[in-house]
Amino acid sequence: MNHWDERRCELAVMAAAGFFKGESDSRSKTQFAKDNFEFCMKSYVDKFVATAMTPVTALLDKQMDATSSSMDVLNSLRDLTQALYSELSKYVEGFYRKFNTSVFEVSRVVQYMRMAVSRVTAMVMSMLYTGITVFRGMLNSIQFVIKVILIICGIMIAIIIVLWFVLFPVIPLIMSTLGAIVTTVAMLAMVISSQVADQASASKKGFCFAKDTLVPILQADGQLCRVPVQEVKVGDTLSQEGGRVTAVLHMDGTDVPLYRLEGILVSGSHLVKGTDGVWKSVCDDERAHPVTETSATLYCFNTTTHNIPVYSPASHTTISFRDWEEFSDQDDLGHYSWNYLILKLLNNHSNYDKWKNSMTPSTEVPLMSGNTKVKTTGGYMEMSRIVLGASQLVDGQGNPQKVVGKVHGELQGSKEQSNKVWATELFERNDTTWVKGKSTVAEGEAILMGENVMTETGELVVWDEREKRDKVIRDFTDIGYTTIHETYPLVASRLRIYA
Repeated sequence: MNHWDERRCELAVMAAAGFFKGESDSRSKTQFAKDNFEFCMKSYVDKFVATAMTPVTALLDKQMDATSSSMDVLNSLRDLTQALYSELSKYVEGFYRKFNTSVFEVSRVVQYMRMAVSRVTAMVMSMLYTGITVFRGMLNSIQFVIKVILIICGIMIAIIIVLWFVLFPVIPLIMSTLGAIVTTVAMLAMVISSQVADQASASKKGFCFAKDTLVPILQADGQLCRVPVQEVKVGDTLSQEGGRVTAVLHMDGTDVPLYRLEGILVSGSHLVKGTDGVWKSVCDDERAHPVTETSATLYCFNTTTHNIPVYSPASHTTISFRDWEEFSDQDDLGHYSWNYLILKLLNNHSNYDKWKNSMTPSTEVPLMSGNTKVKTTGGYMEMSRIVLGASQLVDGQGNPQKVVGKVHGELQGSKEQSNKVWATELFERNDTTWVKGKSTVAEGEAILMGENVMTETGELVVWDEREKRDKVIRDFTDIGYTTIHETYPLVASRLRIYA
């Protein structure tokens, strides 16, 4: 008992532990033996675990030593690399200063060349549109010939049926010849149709950003904060470069291919300022590459500067994109050329005398009051109640079509008309000719909130309160969502001069 702490866990002592309880201990002999047994078992377990973990602990210690040595080597390499980079930077800095000076002089020469090239742009544009017209004419001619051949084949088949017994000996030869002709014509028609369909499908690219794209918003206290594109509202200020947001566009992103440019998901036809300072389509920018990602809804804006600054999560810089309107407000010739091009395309290059006087340039965006009645498959519906992708509108022929875009915007108007049905200068159909309509919003200081839509065909039907009749008008795109690619050359030429 004098050596209790050393001998209490011997097997014989554990078995007879109750006999070694001291008189001062208040526990019973059974409880004393039980406590001693639990103490000994715990001691045995601790010794076993310590013995078993000794090799593992030794291995971890060796690994920590090896890791520490590796980190020391890496730190030394990093210091060496930093020293080499610093020396190289000092060496290159002098050459860089001289290079910048040379680039400045070269840029002056380029500016003079740019002014000379702009004088040739009008001639190139004319040739381009002539080429497009000739190409379309050739397609129409080929399709017409195909239809004529098919009609002739049908007439010949009818003759064969009528004169079956007369032509019986040569019917196999005639039928094989007709079969070869019909097969060849059908294959040619399929090729032409597929090419036209592919072109239309490829042109459906939009001018928009994917959800969660970050844009810098200037707050009331003068601080900039990055806001997801879907949360931007009319009236927000997109930093000094972007200006005030005057219109917000939400568009259907289904099947619209996207590109990733410096971490920004954007459609391929959106204009971006390249590293060379020239506006170009995203798909033509060397920083962009196509991705398989899509966005159910795409977003775009109109701003007072016609620029949209977007934060790049890859380079941590701001990249400039063009807004939907694209044209500068000071470019009167550009707006005039736009109206001329739209009316020429809508009227199939005819009836010039009927629409030539409606090409007056205007910077107003095509908007209507929210209580304008729009014709749908279920009757008339106010513009403010139309929902992207859900509402079914009808075109000028009464065919149903899906809403592929919804627009909310503001413009200057008069207080007298702020509660009435109004519209800006919309393209409208007058009998069989498209013309530019007149605005019903008088000038004033009041700011009016307006709306518009984008449709599959580019046209919609509204109720004219003044004339008490239906009126067929163009949507927000003027030319149509799937045809707007035909305006790209004009926009590019004007941006070389004014952007």
